[in-house]
Formats: sequence, C-alpha cells, structure tokens
Amino acid sequence: MEARGQATVPIYAPSIHPELEKRYSPPAPEPDDRKGEKLWVLWRSRRFLWGVIWKTLIASVALAFLIPPHFKSAVRFVPGENSSTNGSSSMMGLMSKALGNENSSMGFGLDAASLLGAKTPGAFYVEVLKSRTVQDRLINRFDLRARYGKSTYFEARKKLARFTDIEEDKKSGVITLTVTDYEPKMAAQIANAYVDELNRLAVDLNTSSAHRERQFLEERLATAKQDLARASAALSQFTTKNSMVDPQNEGRAVMDAAARMQGELIASETELKGLQQIYSDDNVRVRTLKARMAELRSQLTTLVGQKDDVTEQNPASGWSAPYPSMHTLPGLGSRYADLYREAKIQEAVYAFVTQQFEMAKIQEAKEIPIVRVMDAGVAPEKRSSPVRGLIVGGSIFGAFLLACLWVVGKYRWQQVPADDSYRLLAADVAGEFRSVFAKLRRRIS
Repeated sequence: MEARGQATVPIYAPSIHPELEKRYSPPAPEPDDRKGEKLWVLWRSRRFLWGVIWKTLIASVALAFLIPPHFKSAVRFVPGENSSTNGSSSMMGLMSKALGNENSSMGFGLDAASLLGAKTPGAFYVEVLKSRTVQDRLINRFDLRARYGKSTYFEARKKLARFTDIEEDKKSGVITLTVTDYEPKMAAQIANAYVDELNRLAVDLNTSSAHRERQFLEERLATAKQDLARASAALSQFTTKNSMVDPQNEGRAVMDAAARMQGELIASETELKGLQQIYSDDNVRVRTLKARMAELRSQLTTLVGQKDDVTEQNPASGWSAPYPSMHTLPGLGSRYADLYREAKIQEAVYAFVTQQFEMAKIQEAKEIPIVRVMDAGVAPEKRSSPVRGLIVGGSIFGAFLLACLWVVGKYRWQQVPADDSYRLLAADVAGEFRSVFAKLRRRIS
C-alpha cells in the first residue's frame, strides 16, 4: 500500500477560544526556524508548565521540611610528639636539606619521609580512627544501632562511616575529624569520643622500645624482689640460730671474755694455794674458792669450745654462752659472710632494677602516642543540611526543564508520519504492554 503524500498527526486543540487564540497567540513560525518553533510550542503549553512549577514547589517544600536536619561538629588535633618522632623528624629534616631544599625534596613536592617510605603518625591515626574496633566502641557507647535504626553492627558501621569525615593536612600534620548527626550535642559528643577511643587504642597498640624495656624490667623486678627476700630470710635465720650479729666484733668480744676468765682463774688458783697453806680442804673459804674455780673452768671451756664441739651449751653447768665458741666462730663467720654478701648483692640488684624500671616508665610515658587537641568538638549552632532553598530551587528548575523537554518532545513526536517505522514500532510495543496490564488487572480482580 502506498502512502499518498506525507501524513501528519493532528495537533491537540487549543485550550482557549479560537478567536482569542488568533488575537493573542503568535503566528506559527517558519518551518526552518527551529528555535522559534520550540518557543512557540512552549508558549502554547504555558499552562501545563505553570502547573508543573507550582506542584513541584509544594512537593519540594514538603520534602525539604520532611528531611531530618543534620548537624556537623569538627575536632582538630595533631599527633603527640615523642623522642623517636623528634629524632626521625630531625633526621628527615637534615636529609631534606642535604637533597637541596628545605621545603621540598628535589623540587618535586615530595618530602624525605615519603622518599624513604617512612610512616607518618598522621596516617597511622587516620587508620586507627577508621578501624572496626573504634567504630564498635562508639556504637556500644552511644547505642548507635538503635539511633540509626539498624539491626546489625555492619549496617551501623556503614552509617557511622558515612557520617564521619577524616582529613589530614600533609604539610601541617593537623587532622580534622567531622561528625554528622541529627542533634548538635550528640555530634559534638561523638566527635570528642573519637579522640578518646583513639588515645585508648593507640596506647594498647604501643610497641615502642621503652614499652618492651618496661615490661622486661617489671618481670626482672619481681624476680629480684623474691631473691632479695629469700637471701634476707636465710641471713636472718642463720644469725638467729647462731646468735650472730657481727662476726668481727663478736670474735673480739669472745677473746676478751676468754682472757678475762683466764685471768680470774689464775688469780683464784693463787688465792687457793695461799688458803691451803693456812686452812684445810674442809674449810668453807677453800671449798667456795674451789667451786668458783670450777665454774670459771666450765665457762671458759664452753666459751673456747673444742674442735669437735658443735654445741654452744655446757650440759654440766647449764650455762649458755652469749656468743659462739672460738673454735666454731671461723666456720660460722665464713657462712655468715657468704649469706651477708648474697643479701647485699640482691639488695644492690633490686635497687638498680628499681631505678631502671622507674626510668623506663618515664620514657614510656613520653612515647605514649597521645594526641594534642587543638579544637575540641562543640555543639553547632546551625544545621549543615538540608539546604531547603537549594532543594526547592533545584527541584523547580529540574521539573521545569523536564517539562520543557516533554512538551518539545511530544510536539516533535506528533510531527512524525503515521506510517513511520519507529512510530509503528512504538505503537506495537505500547499495545503489547496494554494487553499485558489488562490481563494482570483481570487476574487481580
């Protein structure tokens, strides 16, 4: 079947009276004037476009006020300095100068730390802040699963990550952490809690040399304390059992006591000989003097002792010597010297380890990576989003643009001939969709 002439689709009837349309509507543009043609089509559809604008205005205003407000609170901090950091920074500074520029390395904007692959504290802190451990602690601390309406930790972590922005300034080393929340105070609390959890986890992860040295010295100090207590107890038991305090002074005292007893014994023997020449052996004075001489000999024997004597008490007299005997004193003195020397050594070791342990604790405290907060998080005074004016303006502009495209496209489609292949295809597809929808409607009903 051949088509005679170019078939056109009739245009919709005008929305106003024909007479008024002829009076107030502009004449149809020339077929070659594409721009004028589009303007003419848009002008004829001005009522439709105006309806789109005011309906979009109402919908966008309602949407802008339905979106919950968001507030942002920021914390700015720098990594804490320690001796190792200062040393590496000084070395990197010297290398940067040696390479030819104090501000840049080799003129390519790279620093010496980057060239050597050294890890910066800022990058470490950023990764700690993004860790699952820190996020879980914050979720449990503020019950963010219930606050965000999430049932699992995974979903709460994703929401918290979207609400958290971390930026590091490579030049100054300042880290800025921004937290977004639905309430101003909660945003500030979460931002400050990030810093607290960062310090806690950084201390747990601290594996510096001072930390390892402190751990070793702590274990060594406990061992030295036990050794000192054992040596002191052995020395105390030995001195208590053998009645020894100072072997050197005790030896001198024993010799003086023995010499004094020997002198008294000689004087008593001389006096006894004189009395025996005058009195008989049954005389009271003679018997008393003999008894006194026997006691002196007993005490002297106990004090001096025998080579095979291991006791310090004379069973015959019942007298106990206040000092060890002269024969046992050298052996006891040697044993006492060994115990005393061992106790002094353990005391010196304990004092030295204690001093080193205290120094290691001080050094570890210096190297603990505590951040220094420049600006703490405060409750924001204004919301950060949504920007209602932008939402309303963008929605109106987008809807108006789409409506214009729809009007122009509809007009162009109406100009397509009825026997055009694309139009026939579109009609066939539309008819198929209508039949499918009709079948579904019948099944539902």
